[in-house]
Amino acid sequence: MLEDIRELITEIGKVKGAYLVSCFLNNKEWTIDYYSAKEHNILTYSKQNGKLQQKKDEIFQKEQKPLQELHLDKVKISYLEALDKVSVNPDKVFIILQVIDGVTVWNITVLTSEFKIYNLKVNADNGETISEEEDNIMNYKKGGPSFKINTPSG
Repeated sequence: MLEDIRELITEIGKVKGAYLVSCFLNNKEWTIDYYSAKEHNILTYSKQNGKLQQKKDEIFQKEQKPLQELHLDKVKISYLEALDKVSVNPDKVFIILQVIDGVTVWNITVLTSEFKIYNLKVNADNGETISEEEDNIMNYKKGGPSFKINTPSG
């Protein structure tokens, strides 16, 4: 179920001073994020043309606080099982495995051809739906969406 993620994590190896916080799936490629508490930034790893790439990213938070560690052993359902719960026809899908408020979550965001943004959060341990929201992209104000996307714990 998590073979691709585990394979990439094995290739990355130990990341000194950082821990796993999220995994992002886009176009069948995983991106793995580690959090450095000392520097309060994200170390992002991905494969490009078969080569492992790393970059540092800032964390955008209203209030600076540590991100919650992701433990893959708490993931009992696959992202495909979580995707089965999506109730709209997707045009583009973004899938994030992360911890929100102490719960390991498949955070799925879908863009539809009807200019809607649909967000579904599924408990990765038991498959229960945590939240499901839909909004018209035209309703967005400058400054971002009306619901949180990939914002661990606030």
